[in-house]
Amino acid sequence: MAQDTKRQTTIAQLWPRLIQWLLVLALPVGLLALDLRVVTSHWFVQWEYGKAGFPPDPLGLSTAERARLAEACVDYLATNADIALLADLQLPDGQPAFNARELRHMADVQAVYSRIMLAGIVAGAVLVGGIAALLIARSRRERDVLSYAAAALLKGSLLTLALLGGVGAFMALSWDSFFVAFHRVFFEGETWIFPYSDTLIRLFPVRFWMDVGITIVGILLLTAVVIGIGGRIWMRRIRSKT
Repeated sequence: MAQDTKRQTTIAQLWPRLIQWLLVLALPVGLLALDLRVVTSHWFVQWEYGKAGFPPDPLGLSTAERARLAEACVDYLATNADIALLADLQLPDGQPAFNARELRHMADVQAVYSRIMLAGIVAGAVLVGGIAALLIARSRRERDVLSYAAAALLKGSLLTLALLGGVGAFMALSWDSFFVAFHRVFFEGETWIFPYSDTLIRLFPVRFWMDVGITIVGILLLTAVVIGIGGRIWMRRIRSKT
């Protein structure tokens, strides 16, 4: 009987900790996927092209034409559309907007994007389900389990900030090296390298990708700080009631 009671006590102490660490690990993944979805949108394209000093197309595409094609690329990624969406697009002179190499690369990008979004959905489910489980346990008078949820938000935000600091420093110190390393991780060989005359380069110059990185880092920083502060406040309130 004593052994059964001890085992039950151990399990009761273990499962909230397990949920806590699942929440900690899920938070950076969920935030990254959410922020990536934010920048793959029409508003970001319009905002970027509307900036003063944004590089013009070296071959003469108007801002309106660039925005039309760029928004189609965004739609292709965000809606998991068929590659025909891009293959059917044309330049003002009637030529196909994207060549076969560019289309293959966009298919690869869509695959990576879809995996990140799936990971974000899983992370979101873990966050919602884990916090819900702790709240349900709290309703059964297991008051101390709420501290695990609050601590998870704080620790998850700190983990996000730590990862963000490392990646952000890499980006700031050597953008070119970061850009190359990123593509080599997710894409094979040199399939992501194109001549400056290709449409993808004309639509998305280095300035565009730098702004994407800055935006994602900025949103991640803000959300992680807000969540961390919220978790800290929640922990203090829980402790003040015990």
